[in-house]
Amino acid sequence: MSNKTIKIFVACGSGIATSTLVQEKVKKFFTEETDIKPVITKGNLNQIGSQDNKVDLILVTSSYKKDTKSPIIQVTNLISGVNEEKTKKEILAKSEELAK
Repeated sequence: MSNKTIKIFVACGSGIATSTLVQEKVKKFFTEETDIKPVITKGNLNQIGSQDNKVDLILVTSSYKKDTKSPIIQVTNLISGVNEEKTKKEILAKSEELAK
């Protein structure tokens, strides 16, 4: 059993609906496919600034144009289901790279 963890912040427009959906899907990916333990918090896009540098990875459900220190992955595909597998692989690959 690994003790690698990764802190993820999931941001959507309101911080409620789609971020919750993404949070559940991402938890499932990690449970099924990796030994990394994700610590996931969620909120709205306006909270990215305060979360940046406190988390390892930021997942956004819509376009976010500002620069961040933490890597950002756009995860709209997890909501639409289109190319979901590609996004899942990108999240897991980046997490493997970042996990401590």
